[in-house]
Amino acid sequence: MGEVINKNRGIFLSGRMMTGSNMNGCPDSPYNGDLRPLYLVFYLGDYAGGSFSVRWNGDALLVEETSGGNFNCTQRAISPVKERWESFWKGINDIGVWSWDKTYSNPHGCCGVTYWHLVLETRDKAVSCSGEDRFPGGASPEMTPEFRAMVNVIKTLCGDVPVS
Repeated sequence: MGEVINKNRGIFLSGRMMTGSNMNGCPDSPYNGDLRPLYLVFYLGDYAGGSFSVRWNGDALLVEETSGGNFNCTQRAISPVKERWESFWKGINDIGVWSWDKTYSNPHGCCGVTYWHLVLETRDKAVSCSGEDRFPGGASPEMTPEFRAMVNVIKTLCGDVPVS
């Protein structure tokens, strides 16, 4: 299983130590109505192609995209509305991201490798996982339906895909 840190351990990726009643959870039972994560970083890119990254800074999502073969980069800051956060957490839970393995590596990968990583932390759990030409639910370098669904959930949060 991946590096999931739950409230029973009281340790989180960002170094915060929390115990007891202040750990009611973000995705399943929002604390004080705040659906924002404590930490969120996602990156997807390959050697010769483009990349897509998202980082939560506590106030906004910082989104950066590059297109393949050049250094053109678009950057934007987004403050998702409640509906988008709710859709994000539902998707993350439905896909089963919390149980993803820590590392997905293709032993036959060489050139043109697709790299990705996700670090996500709430008040009651966290996951850190990454891959090189391999994705949750599969053994080939092809993106799996689970991984594509997770990317879609993140792009929906960023406003790139309509909330369904």
